[in-house]
Amino acid sequence: MKETFLRHESSITYYTSPLFDSYFVGHMFTTRRGGVSTGVFESLNFAVGAGEIQDLRENVIKNHALAAREFGLCERDICRTYQTHSTNIEIVSASQKSTGIYKEPFDHGVDGLVTNEKNLILSVRTADCVPVLLYDTKKIICAAVHAGWRGIYGRITDEAINKMLLLGAEKENIIAAIGPCAGVCCYEVGQELYDAFIKSDIDFDRCFIKRDASIYFDLTAANELFLLKNGIKEKNISSSYLCTCCNQNDFFSHRRQGANRGTMSAFIVIKQTEV
Repeated sequence: MKETFLRHESSITYYTSPLFDSYFVGHMFTTRRGGVSTGVFESLNFAVGAGEIQDLRENVIKNHALAAREFGLCERDICRTYQTHSTNIEIVSASQKSTGIYKEPFDHGVDGLVTNEKNLILSVRTADCVPVLLYDTKKIICAAVHAGWRGIYGRITDEAINKMLLLGAEKENIIAAIGPCAGVCCYEVGQELYDAFIKSDIDFDRCFIKRDASIYFDLTAANELFLLKNGIKEKNISSSYLCTCCNQNDFFSHRRQGANRGTMSAFIVIKQTEV
């Protein structure tokens, strides 16, 4: 399931999944390079910020415009949400374009989006948590999911797949791309979190590594595990295993930098030319 994601040096720098590229799926996992933000948000930042220092809203909008341009679209074609580490998934339509850009986001926390609309760019943001993109290659339905440890524990990818099924998707046709996140090399957790996951499903034990007196959680492996348990074929799962904590030149990281830092985004869109 581990693949070498392709690095693109365009007006912005981003990664794509070889599996998704083979199906010509419009998608990207951004880095921190190529945007207009400055200071701690330098430079491709997609959130104003939750710390004491905040980016300018116009910078965030310009960065979204740069990303949308890679799909031949604009920032008004994007739908983004206010994320709260929930397991809430919303099915969205063309009327939700510009949500979180020029329109107010949903009035509740939403950590995943699903659509079958063309030219509607779905966006989720991360800075160590896991971006998961899903795509039905036959029915042409896509999803973007923000899956940190809380989302994993709450089975958020299950929720996203169920919403896709409501639109007519079939599990045998769904492909998944798991983007850059905090790696098992860096993501140390406490005994209580380990115990909670093992109690919920003993198979999670394979997703933890114990080194000396410390426990490290493999977020990517945990997302892979749930995708497999939900009926997604192993050959249809593509994982980057790029660590946002280690790769400071490419990625923002909450664990490394704290609250005063930028945020990456993962995007997926159904292209107008697809049938």
